[in-house]
Amino acid sequence: MTSASEIVMSKPSNRASLKSASSTRKALHDVLAGMEPVADNSAQLSGPPLDYTFRDLRTVTDVCKCDPRDGPVQYVKVEVESKEPMEEILFDEENDTKNKEPVHFYKYSTKAIRLSNNAISNLDSLNTGMKAILENPESVEWIDLSFNNLSKIDDVILDYPNLKILYLHANYITDLKQIHKLAALPHLKTLTLHHNMIEDMKGYRQYVIGALPQLQYLDFSRITKADRSKAQVWKTLKLIESTHKRKAKVAA
Repeated sequence: MTSASEIVMSKPSNRASLKSASSTRKALHDVLAGMEPVADNSAQLSGPPLDYTFRDLRTVTDVCKCDPRDGPVQYVKVEVESKEPMEEILFDEENDTKNKEPVHFYKYSTKAIRLSNNAISNLDSLNTGMKAILENPESVEWIDLSFNNLSKIDDVILDYPNLKILYLHANYITDLKQIHKLAALPHLKTLTLHHNMIEDMKGYRQYVIGALPQLQYLDFSRITKADRSKAQVWKTLKLIESTHKRKAKVAA
């Protein structure tokens, strides 16, 4: 297992062990999450989606232990630094000799991240992981969590109010009612939930469309006017059915 004291340096494949003069050590992801840009990068353009697919991630903070996959477009990196006073001694991982070269730390500038095809079972560390590798995680518009081991839709997703695209297909979500929390994401236009257990539930598509009127695409299929009409009819019928059941229960 990679030590939690490893710090990602300027070159993607170059890593070093960090020892602090302080007896208190922080986990790698906490150290990186606390780092801030060296300069104002507000005018800088965002780069391509950050690709951490097929990295055998168990938690989101595992992104700190590996590099994103290279793509056709180069990633946009932003130099960051720690605001905390740290007397750092850097050692080369291979021969444990002092590294004399200056060390620079970076985060990525992007509005999209791909975490699909891993083994993530919960999103407890999502915020920390995102802060550790992204310059501005709050600006993220697309998160791909498909093909993982998620069993629920975590409330932490709501910490990304600019989210437009959310992929959750091919997981283990069983409670259809959990989608209601996504109504708090006003910009969410594309959602995938297929290949979860909820897909087999009666009225699945109508239920999701009725609960999340801001959606334009569900499971890679455009939501039509006919879809919305069916969702409204289905919702009305379910309300009538629910009312009848309550009355019958009271009468009994």
